[in-house]
Amino acid sequence: MPVVEEADNHDVIWLKCPGCQGFLPYMLDNVMSGEGTKNYDVSTQADADDLALEDIDQEKAREYRESNEYKIGEIIYHRSWNDYGKVVSKETLPGHRKTIVVQFVNQGRIRLLEGVA
Repeated sequence: MPVVEEADNHDVIWLKCPGCQGFLPYMLDNVMSGEGTKNYDVSTQADADDLALEDIDQEKAREYRESNEYKIGEIIYHRSWNDYGKVVSKETLPGHRKTIVVQFVNQGRIRLLEGVA
């Protein structure tokens, strides 16, 4: 994915999804460790690493849209990646931007924007 913008403090790199044209934040190490973020729910890495397609109910999955809001534990489908994932935590970034952390079957753990008007 092409880099669109890098934050002044070098904590976040914004990427543009070529499929859905949405913007995705890529969190660098100090943000990944929780510094500078407000975590609504923090799940351990081991909780979500073993996600397999047969572990999720594809019928109940909601298609990901950055304008939607999601609940922890909810299953989502990202059309551009043709991948299913489970919301494992939510965060508020500086500037009151909201993200969800999703463990995808194929893509791994990724932060996605949430509630963008």
